[in-house]
Amino acid sequence: MSFRWRTWTGVATVLFLLYGAANLLAAIIVPTTLIAGGAGALGGGGVVFSGDGDSYLLGSSLGALRGSNPKLDTLLVSSMVGMCGQMIALGLVFLAVTWFAFRSGQRWALWTLVVGALIGWPHLIAIMAMYSQRGAPMASGAFGLIPFLVVPLLAFAAGLAGRRQALPA
Repeated sequence: MSFRWRTWTGVATVLFLLYGAANLLAAIIVPTTLIAGGAGALGGGGVVFSGDGDSYLLGSSLGALRGSNPKLDTLLVSSMVGMCGQMIALGLVFLAVTWFAFRSGQRWALWTLVVGALIGWPHLIAIMAMYSQRGAPMASGAFGLIPFLVVPLLAFAAGLAGRRQALPA
């Protein structure tokens, strides 16, 4: 199969590459920022889910945590740093599978990419449910996750369309 950028497969490739790159960049920037500045270093962003939701559950702002409870700050920051280590792997695998397997027409690659992107959603839904049960605000955290759901679904749809486009008539 000859790869062309100006096809549905090309669109899917770009979207999957963006998804992988976004995960990789976030996995580098977020822990670096948190290590340097503590749990509140992301400004309005949260350590677990969202800045406002995390602060609600803590009973104080994330920004004040490093000074008021440095042990808890260390726990939250180190948990996020560990999770970002996994995100680095995810981002690199996404980039590699997209570039080398999906782009060259390997059938398994499209399904691997979409399952890889969506398999973590039950965990995110569980976090949202726990926050909701405690009355924590969720809108900002949920809104920030939309691209991480929409982009791989659009890439998957474009990949399926590209497959159909490539089938002999």
